[in-house]
Amino acid sequence: MMLMVIHAGTMTENHATPHRDAQPSSILAPRPPARVRVWVLVVAIVLAFGAGWGVAHLVTPETPTAEPEQGATPTGEPEEVDTQDDSAFVRVANRDLEDFEDDLDDVETTLDEDGFWRLLTNAVELNYNTSQLLGHEAPASIEGDWADGLAQLEKDVDAIEAGITSNSAKSIRQGVADARNTIEGLRGVVARVD
Repeated sequence: MMLMVIHAGTMTENHATPHRDAQPSSILAPRPPARVRVWVLVVAIVLAFGAGWGVAHLVTPETPTAEPEQGATPTGEPEEVDTQDDSAFVRVANRDLEDFEDDLDDVETTLDEDGFWRLLTNAVELNYNTSQLLGHEAPASIEGDWADGLAQLEKDVDAIEAGITSNSAKSIRQGVADARNTIEGLRGVVARVD
């Protein structure tokens, strides 16, 4: 009975008893579901990145470049290599092979930590590094061996991705070991440059 009296008192205009109008309006306002707020936040972040990317491309002046040769496909953002100076190729190839090896270390660390989603980003990084290596024009003295090594490296990355897809740590580790062997072989090819 007491509960009904208090409830009835909150609905009347009697200022001697507390009522709902005394509470701040933010408490009474319906709150949007948490999902809506999260989606709004995600959309805002994506739009901010997109706007930043667009502004960066508008602000950065593009420099004219020479047209690529027939059959050359630019992938990634490989550094321009002077074909007359083979030491430039050696420098950028060794740098990118080192980056690739660092990403293989990341894959093994992720496996040890049992992080599936991070493995997906590791696979993207490996593909990016492979595209950088493919973008370098090898000197004529090693061109065939360089291309063969990169073809094998692509197969190794495919094996790693297949292991990730099948959620097989053993397959991923085998793919990483094979990729390391291929990287060592490519280092030997680069070392042959005069």
